[in-house]
Amino acid sequence: MLDLNINPKLNNSCPICGKIGQKVKEITVEHQVINKNDIHLYGEPYFICLTPECEAGYYSQNGNVIRQEQLKNKIWFKKNISAPIPICYCANVTEEQILYHVAEAQCCSTLEDIKRHTGANTGCECIIKNPAGG
Repeated sequence: MLDLNINPKLNNSCPICGKIGQKVKEITVEHQVINKNDIHLYGEPYFICLTPECEAGYYSQNGNVIRQEQLKNKIWFKKNISAPIPICYCANVTEEQILYHVAEAQCCSTLEDIKRHTGANTGCECIIKNPAGG
């Protein structure tokens, strides 16, 4: 579960949907943007928009918005993303792969089984590969 970082001194509401977002590290945003020339971080705080229907991926307290189509990786909880839906960004494991191992191959019945068969949740690069920063 994401832990909201709410600071009353920061405007951490999404400029598109108006909802409160989750603060992410600058290194996460830098590694997620397709064209780094499209953004200017300038050390200001960035937030990931947690609203599934909103087209914003990240936004700053100054109103800068980085849209989902500007990102390398899909944000798994956003609506209107096409398959494959990522579950583990580090190991590049998708929802379909996990469903295959559980329902079709029937080789996994626990989280440990899924980790062993798919490699999900075994990486250590979440800070740069996961759009939420891990």
